[in-house]
Amino acid sequence: MEKVFGIDIGNAKTEIAYRENGEIEFVRQPSVISHLPRTPESTDMGTDQIIENLYDNLTVHISSPAIKRNGDYYVGKKAMQHDGIKTNMMISLGGKSTHDLPLITSLSLVAAKALKDSYNKGESLEKSIDVNLKLATAIPSSEYSKQSAKNLEDRFNGKHLVTLYIGEEHVLVTIKIEHCKVTEEGRTAMLAFLDSENDILKDFINGYKDKDKSIPRETKDFKNARTLHVDIGDGTSEFVVIEGVNPVQGLSKGKRLGVGHASDLAISLLKDQINISDKFTRQQLQEWLKRKNEKGQLARDLMKEATFGQAQTILEEIQLSYQELASSDVDYIFVHGGGSITFRPDLEEELKIFAENNRFKIVWIPKKYATTMNSRGTFHLANLIFNKN
Repeated sequence: MEKVFGIDIGNAKTEIAYRENGEIEFVRQPSVISHLPRTPESTDMGTDQIIENLYDNLTVHISSPAIKRNGDYYVGKKAMQHDGIKTNMMISLGGKSTHDLPLITSLSLVAAKALKDSYNKGESLEKSIDVNLKLATAIPSSEYSKQSAKNLEDRFNGKHLVTLYIGEEHVLVTIKIEHCKVTEEGRTAMLAFLDSENDILKDFINGYKDKDKSIPRETKDFKNARTLHVDIGDGTSEFVVIEGVNPVQGLSKGKRLGVGHASDLAISLLKDQINISDKFTRQQLQEWLKRKNEKGQLARDLMKEATFGQAQTILEEIQLSYQELASSDVDYIFVHGGGSITFRPDLEEELKIFAENNRFKIVWIPKKYATTMNSRGTFHLANLIFNKN
C-alpha cells in the first residue's frame, strides 16, 4: 500500500497525520518506549478487540539498520503501563536526529495504521503487509542543521521491518520509505494555518473585534503578512520569522523551554511530598493531572507552581525574538503548540500588553488546532513535495 504521512516527533507525543476520506486524520501516542528482554506473553483477547485498541497496546519487534537495538518493545501508552525501564527523550540534551526513540515510535504507528487499514478492508489478519511510505517531519531549530536533517532523512529512508504482536498471531509489516524530508520545527506552521478552517481565528477575532474593525477574518488574509511564530512544545520552543508562507533564512531559533521542563520541576516537587518511583515519567505526570482525586489535585497544584516560572522565561524569549530575530517588525505573533495551552493563563495578558505597546497583534491558536500544527504542517509539506496536488 502507498502512504504519505506527516509525523510530529515531539518530546511528549509522536503524532502521524494522513488523509482519509478527504479529511486529515491523526494518531498519537506518548513518546515513550520500553525495551523487552524477551517476547511478551500473548493476550487472550479476540482479534477484533486487539485491532480496535491497537494504538494503545502497541507491542512490536523492530528490525532496522537505523536503530542501535533491534528487538521487542512496548510503545506509547503500553510502555507507560509497563513496570520495566521506560525511555523517553532527554529534553535537556535534545538529539531527535540521533535518538532511536523517534524512529521506533514513528515506525510502530505507521505499521499499526497499515494493519488496521488492511484488517478493516478485508476483515482478516494478513501475515505480511508491505507499505511504501513518503513522509515529512521536523526537528527543533536548536539542533537543526543541513547535516542533522540529512542524517535523520538517511535513517528514515530504506527498509524497516516491524512485527506486530496480535494475540497468538504475528504480522510482519515491511515499511519501505522512498522519500523523507526533514525540516525545522515551526517552519511548517503557516502551511497548517492557511489550510485550516476559519474558526482557527475565533479567539483572535473575539479578542480584537471591538478594538479594530479592520482585522483579518479569514486565514487567507494572512498569506502576505510578516509574522513571528512561537511554537511552545514539551522540550523545546521554536521562534521563527515568516514572510507570507516562507521562513526568513537565518531568522529562527530554538530554546530548551516548554511543558517538559515545568513537568520535571513538578515531579521534583512531587517527590518531596510523596513517595513516587524514580521511574516516574513526564507522561505519567500528565495522566495524574487528569485525575479527579487527591493525587490529581496535588499534581495540578505543583504543576501550576512550576509553570509560572517557565512561562516568565518563555515571555522573555518571545520579547527578545521580537526585538532581535524580527527586528521589532512583525504584523502578528502566532502562538501555538501543546505548551500554548498549558502556559496561556500565565502568558496571555502580559504578551498582549507587550503587543499593544509595540503595535502588533497576537494570534493565539485555539486548543482544537494548537497541538496538531506540526503534524498537519508536515503532512501538507509531504503532500506538496511528493504528491504535487
